[in-house]
Amino acid sequence: MPYASVNGTRLYFEQHGAGDDLVLLHGAGGNHLSWWQQLPKFSRSFRCTVYDARGWGLSRGDVAAGRWAFGTDLIALMDHLGIEHAHVVAHSMGGRAVAGLARLAPRKIRSLVLSGTTAGATDDRVREIQDELRDLRGNGNLREHALASEFEQAQPALALLYRQINALNPPRPRGMLGRPPPSYRGSMHGFLSDLGIPVLFIVGEHDRITSPEMVRQASSLVIGAIHHEIPGAGHSAYFERADEWNRIVLAFLAALPEAGA
Repeated sequence: MPYASVNGTRLYFEQHGAGDDLVLLHGAGGNHLSWWQQLPKFSRSFRCTVYDARGWGLSRGDVAAGRWAFGTDLIALMDHLGIEHAHVVAHSMGGRAVAGLARLAPRKIRSLVLSGTTAGATDDRVREIQDELRDLRGNGNLREHALASEFEQAQPALALLYRQINALNPPRPRGMLGRPPPSYRGSMHGFLSDLGIPVLFIVGEHDRITSPEMVRQASSLVIGAIHHEIPGAGHSAYFERADEWNRIVLAFLAALPEAGA
């Protein structure tokens, strides 16, 4: 099985296809298997790398290293695989790895797709929306809001598959992925703007974790960024409305200079 021993951890990874490098970063509810609806399409034009974050899926490592390890793990894996620069697609928790990559190795990013995440681009309004969404959701686990209720009713088999993929992940410490303390007032929007690359924010219409309003506000903070909302989808738009999500992201990538060459 393909493992990379990097940064004090063992990361499981897979690569599919050939062409420009494209790295896909899963969310907290998934792992490398989450991209099963993307890889057959994207690997036609790109060399796609998927992997399990430390403590997820088949990867192992000390999750006590905290949120900062997401970025340093990604950089170490890219170096291990000889990926000098790549188009990066990040869903939800994957935005944490993007934040580290943008801070520590910005030249490795050719373009950026942020799905159901702000990647740390925030201001007071984004924080207000986060508080409003938390109140709306109540005290339940975020996994309960990963899929739109309409999707679960219309596609029970796929909803079950989503949960089965999630169930493959080992347990992790409670609160590991919580928000920064209220005293933290930083934002990634300056770093993302300074990248000087195309950035696409994409969000589901019924996302109750990173709502369309939150994503619109975050994208407005990043110079030149565009955003797209997928009708009928919840937080996991890449899974719930895969055809539409794929079409939007592939069109974005195809419009880039020399993309998929």
